[in-house]
Amino acid sequence: MTEVAPHEYKEAPGACADCGNSPVNHLETYLSHSLGMIFAADSDPRERGKIVGAIDRLVVALDPLVYRFFAALPGARFAHDPVKSATYRSQVIWEEARRRGIEMEQLVLIGKHTDIYRARIDGAWRYFQSLPVPPQLEYPSYGWIDDKIALKRALASAGIDVPRFASVSTLSDARDAFAAIGAPAVVKPRAGSRGRHTTVNVRELEELERAFESAQKLCRYVAIEEYIEGSVCRGTVIGGKLAGFFEARAPRVVGDGLSSIEVLIQKANHTRPERVQDIVLTDESLRFLARSGRTPDFVPALGEIVPLSHRTGRLFGGYTRELFGKEHGKLRQYLERAAKAVGAPVVGFDLIIADPERDPDGQKWGIIEGNSLPYIDLHYLPLEGTPSNTAAAVWDLWERAL
Repeated sequence: MTEVAPHEYKEAPGACADCGNSPVNHLETYLSHSLGMIFAADSDPRERGKIVGAIDRLVVALDPLVYRFFAALPGARFAHDPVKSATYRSQVIWEEARRRGIEMEQLVLIGKHTDIYRARIDGAWRYFQSLPVPPQLEYPSYGWIDDKIALKRALASAGIDVPRFASVSTLSDARDAFAAIGAPAVVKPRAGSRGRHTTVNVRELEELERAFESAQKLCRYVAIEEYIEGSVCRGTVIGGKLAGFFEARAPRVVGDGLSSIEVLIQKANHTRPERVQDIVLTDESLRFLARSGRTPDFVPALGEIVPLSHRTGRLFGGYTRELFGKEHGKLRQYLERAAKAVGAPVVGFDLIIADPERDPDGQKWGIIEGNSLPYIDLHYLPLEGTPSNTAAAVWDLWERAL
């Protein structure tokens, strides 16, 4: 298996296969995600009460104070090496800060390099987690943009395509939602990212039950939505303008009419690009194949494309490219409208579409998730295409805000 440079990816697989390459503590994640959903209204999130909105604004205001408190604790110190950043997302921010002459430091607490930083801006230290968004910018969606259901409600109200969806917390309700939405469906935690505990192409009740059980390990509330086929893309919108567009494809093989899937995988691994890891048939990918009626011994027809996982990108044997500037103009307009609809100065929208370079109105597509703390580093290391300097767009927000 090819080695991935440390600066390109700072996480590794854990004991939980359903977490993929981004393992999290199940209990901690379940509690934080479930409690967060309790405060999420079931109606349009833009109509949430004044009390909940005030709580959201208070959290935004208090975050820097909390970070200052951590910095004052015994055993706290500040590091000055960008390569030690907890995430590559923070590293590209730090590197861009250096290019601009902005002093930036990383909080180290009891020997652990955290994802909390400070930057000297306009003569004062500004504390932040990973992305330095100016606190004076309006961010009314901060408390719900990562909620997959609340986001879809807001976007649907704005006339932007999203898959059909439902939120459930019991298996009985999950069965009802599955019947209403229809197969195939996607089952995943209502909050969370990186495809953790997500099951796609669910077609049978037995599959639904297992998928629901998996999703509920990370959140009491489970999202069930329509399955859309295509590439998983990330549109990062900063300051109301699209700043990067990244396409990630799942690992797949193309049939030659003679070879089994297993043999085709061996051939693909033998000819893979250097920065792409081997395709590995895990228990998760075997279940993925089974949901489409295939096994490793299946022989695809000549030219038949067989996806092998819902996980995308080169770390799983897939493919990535940066398409910023080449995405269809209407798609760019939809993403910028979506950012305006949720009122976010920095947001990463995940969408599924067969061909992002063609008119989206002639395709089945939809935005599936929003990220209030997006991994802007996705746009820096594609296999194909020109990297987009999204970190520069983040720092540009300060020039307009000061």
